Amino acid sequence: MGDEDKPNEGMRFIQNSGVRDYYIKQDFTLLPNPKHTIKFGLNYIYHIFTPNSVNAKLGETEYDFSSVQKQKAHDAAIYIGDDFKISDKVTIYGGFRAAMFNQAGKFVRYVKDENLMNNIDTITYGKGETVAFYDSYEPRASIKVSLDKNSSVKASFMQNKQFIHLASLSASTLPTDLWVPCSDVVKPQGGRQYAIGYFRNFFNDHFETSVEAYYKSLYDLIEYADGALPGNDVNDNPDNYFIFGDGYSYGAELFIKKRTGRFTGWIGYTWSKTERIFDDINGGEPFPAKYDRRHDLSLTTTYQITEKWTASLVFVFATGNTTTLPIARYMIDGDLISEYGPRNSYRMDPYHRLDLSVTYQHKKTDKWESSWNFSIFNVYNRKNPYFIYLEDKGSVETGDFTTTAKQISLIPILPSITWNFKF
Repeated sequence: MGDEDKPNEGMRFIQNSGVRDYYIKQDFTLLPNPKHTIKFGLNYIYHIFTPNSVNAKLGETEYDFSSVQKQKAHDAAIYIGDDFKISDKVTIYGGFRAAMFNQAGKFVRYVKDENLMNNIDTITYGKGETVAFYDSYEPRASIKVSLDKNSSVKASFMQNKQFIHLASLSASTLPTDLWVPCSDVVKPQGGRQYAIGYFRNFFNDHFETSVEAYYKSLYDLIEYADGALPGNDVNDNPDNYFIFGDGYSYGAELFIKKRTGRFTGWIGYTWSKTERIFDDINGGEPFPAKYDRRHDLSLTTTYQITEKWTASLVFVFATGNTTTLPIARYMIDGDLISEYGPRNSYRMDPYHRLDLSVTYQHKKTDKWESSWNFSIFNVYNRKNPYFIYLEDKGSVETGDFTTTAKQISLIPILPSITWNFKF
C-alpha cells in the first residue's frame, strides 16, 4: 500500500509464515507370494518453522518486528502395510504407522498471565534440548469386495495424528494463517476417518465412476482465542494465544472419468460439512471451520485435435471461505472498538474460474522432445475473494463516520506461453 509520489505517506506491511523441511525417505515393496503385496518404509524430516515474521515501512522509516524465534523439530516415522488378496473377489488391507515428533531448542517459552497481557516467567531451553516430545500409533484397514468384473465396494478406517498445525485468525482483516508445530503447549491434532464407496466401470472400461461417503472425528484442534490480534505474537510465542477443541467433518464425493478416445477428462464433485466445537467460542455451540466448503466442483477435459495439437479446459467452483466480521463499532475513551459476531458466521463469495489452453507437440527425436503451451488463466476475469478488509471514512470526533467492508482479489485474467523440453 502507498503512493510512490508521497514517500512520507507510503506504507508497506509484510507478514510471512512458513516452514522449511529437510527430508529423507526410503520405501520398499515385498512380494512373498501372489496373494500378498507388502509395502514398508521410513522417513525423517527436520523442520525449521518461522511462525510469524513481520516488517513494515512507513515513509522512509523501516520497522523490523521479525525477532520472533524460529522453532525446530525432528519428525520421524516407520510404516508397514499388506494388501492380502483372499480370493478373486475379496482383498483386505491392514497397515500400521508409528511416528514421533521432537521439538528441540534453542527455544524460549514466555509464560503469560491469565489475561495474556504480560509475561510473568520465561523458560529457556538449550540447543538440542527437548522442548516437547510426542508419539503416534496409527492403524488403518480396508476391505474391497468385487461384485462383478465391472463393480466393487470398499470400506476403510484410518486413524492418524498431525504434528503441524495451520492457525487461522478469522476475525482479522488480513490473511493471517500461521504454520506452527506441536509444542509444550500445543498437542498433536488427531482424527479418525470412516469411509465407504461404490466403484463401477462402464462401456468396456471407457468410463470410470465412483460414489464415496466419509465421516471424520477430530480432536485437539486449535483456534485463536477471542480478542487475539495478529500483532500479539510477533515478539512472543504464537501458541500462547491458542485455545483447543474438537470437530467433525462429513460428506460425499462423486467422480466420473472418461479414459479413452480423443476426448478425455473427468468431473469431481464433493458435498461436505466441517464444523468445530470449542468450549470458549460461541458458547460451546458448533461453528463452521474457516475452510468449510459445502460445494466443491472440478471439471477437466482434453481434446486431441490432431496428432500434434491438444486443447484443454479446466473449470473449478467452490463455496467461499468463512470469516468473522464486526457487527458494531464503538468509541471508548477515544479508541474505536469493534464488536464481532459469532465465529466464522460470514461466508465470502464463491470461488470459480475457467482456464483454457492449447499445446503443440513437436516431433520427438532420439535426443530430445519439446512442446509449446498457450494458456489463459481465469478466462472471464473472475474477481475471486482472497480476504476482506474494513475501510473507514470520515471523522469519529464529528460523528460523520462510515465503515465499509471491501474485498481483495488476486490473479486476474492471465495469458501465458510456455516452452517445455526434455533431453
